[in-house]
Amino acid sequence: MIRIAVCDDEKYFADQIRDLLVKFGDEIGETICVKEFYSGMALLEAFDCKFDMVFLDIKMPELDGVKAAEEIRKRDQDVTIIFLTSLLGRAIDGYKVAAANFLIKPVDKKKLTREIDRWINRRTESKQECLLVENRTGQYKIPVTSLRYIETYNRNLLLHTDDKIVVCCNRKLRDLKEQLEKYGFAQSHKGIIVNLSYVDTTGANDITLVTREVVPVSRSMKKEFMSRLAGYLGGQI
Repeated sequence: MIRIAVCDDEKYFADQIRDLLVKFGDEIGETICVKEFYSGMALLEAFDCKFDMVFLDIKMPELDGVKAAEEIRKRDQDVTIIFLTSLLGRAIDGYKVAAANFLIKPVDKKKLTREIDRWINRRTESKQECLLVENRTGQYKIPVTSLRYIETYNRNLLLHTDDKIVVCCNRKLRDLKEQLEKYGFAQSHKGIIVNLSYVDTTGANDITLVTREVVPVSRSMKKEFMSRLAGYLGGQI
């Protein structure tokens, strides 16, 4: 199934794109589930990091498509964003949010379906594993490869990624440990899980990451951690 959000303040255009997408899905034997939104705010309120693609009108009142896309990127680095526009002069704004393309309104069926084909090809070539978490500000999709380490803090989890720290309220450390072990993560301390690909050096009581961050390793967990680290590094040779 391909999950797609279409956001356009003109219902006629949103309906047109939905109908084209659903019909194309039938033609290629792929279920395409389309959710329509008529404002940037409505899209952000419902955005749950489970969409594969977002078709987003640039020119909308209150919150335009570029600003909505900027908020989406804070939560989800992986979703494909395609702008709908009659203003080619704003194409440069697309680079700020890693937009895949621009489609001119009214949307041509061939160009629209070409974007679906491209997404399907990318999905076939490479699927990036992601972790879905949430807090009071919304839901976030975090690529596993960008996650450096996780630590407990005030009954929450802090997920340290390459570009931000995400506070997670809905998961437990032991659950994430079980989920992430197959991706090369190991527990170094009762409140710490580390991505082994980021480990630079190990000390008596701590670990230094390639980012120069230092995280603790407890005496009781060091043997198991070092064993997992050795096995991980051995698998990389």
